[in-house]
Amino acid sequence: MSCTGETHKQHMCYLNSQGEDERIRNLSDNPTVECRQCGAKANRVEYVCAAHLRETAPNVEGGHGSVGFDEIGKPHEG
Repeated sequence: MSCTGETHKQHMCYLNSQGEDERIRNLSDNPTVECRQCGAKANRVEYVCAAHLRETAPNVEGGHGSVGFDEIGKPHEG
């Protein structure tokens, strides 16, 4: 699955491909999520392609209920 949306331009993999080192530093100085594809760490889940969160993404289909967008990519029970 590839990430081709307009928001992809703020993802770590895209910023790295564009040589945006300073922006990457600013968006990863207090990381809370890690890309399972390339290992990039980011302050917020919005800066990592959703398909690359894998098992760290909350499971809302397994009966855990709904989660806020800010909880995606964080460790969870179940």
